Order: sequence, then structure tokens, then C-alpha cells
Amino acid sequence: MASDKSRERVAKKYGDMPDKWDDWHVRLPDPKDQLRVIELYHKSGSKSKSEFVRARLLGEHFKVITVDKSAVEYYREVHKIGVNYNQVVRFLHITERETTTQTLLQELIRLTKELTALQEKAVSLTIDYRERDDKCPTPL
Repeated sequence: MASDKSRERVAKKYGDMPDKWDDWHVRLPDPKDQLRVIELYHKSGSKSKSEFVRARLLGEHFKVITVDKSAVEYYREVHKIGVNYNQVVRFLHITERETTTQTLLQELIRLTKELTALQEKAVSLTIDYRERDDKCPTPL
């Protein structure tokens, strides 16, 4: 049961409520139901389980968040490339040898152009795939 302070706070905010409505405990004996509820909770983006259950019981709308794992991996790789790029540029700035710096800088510029071309190709392939996927009928 809820503590006296909790009851007083609820009574002050909402008026006097019966004791039996202070706390709710729900059991889901079927493991399949438990897994389904846990999956829905994770997809909902709710801050807490009670917020999720409250929204479901009261019929409130909630959002479902889906994460494309391949996109996450792609952005992680792009981030790694950016970090390495920044490290090379910093190294070039602190290097005192002029000829070595110029050689490395020219190589960096060449590789940057290649990387840019590959990223543009990846973007165009993604657009082509999405356009093709939209034209295909969905399987039943």
C-alpha cells in the first residue's frame, strides 16, 4: 500500500481517492505476452514503464521508434573516418618538416576526393534503391 505522505499528496492533487486505487500491480503469466510488452515498451520511447502502461490503459497516442541498424553502422563508420581525418590534419599542423607535410597533405587531398566520390555514389545508390523499392508491389 502507498505511504501516508503519498496518499496525502494524491488527495491534495486529485481529491480523496479510495485506498485500493493507490497502487496497481499487474502480472503477465504468459512469457510470450511479457516479451511482447517489453518489445512494445522499448519501441515506444517512453521514459518509464509506468508512463508506457498508463498511456496504453488510457488510450493515449504514443510514438514507435524504429532504428535502422545498417544506417547506424554506416554513420558510425563515417564518424570514425572523420575522427581519423581530424587526427591526420592535427598531426600535419604540428609536423615541422615542410616536404613531409606537403607530401602527406597531397595524399590526404587525393584520398579525400576518393572518399567524397564514394559517398556520392552511396547516396545515389540509396536513392535508386528507395525509388525501386517504392515501385515494387509489397508481398502479401
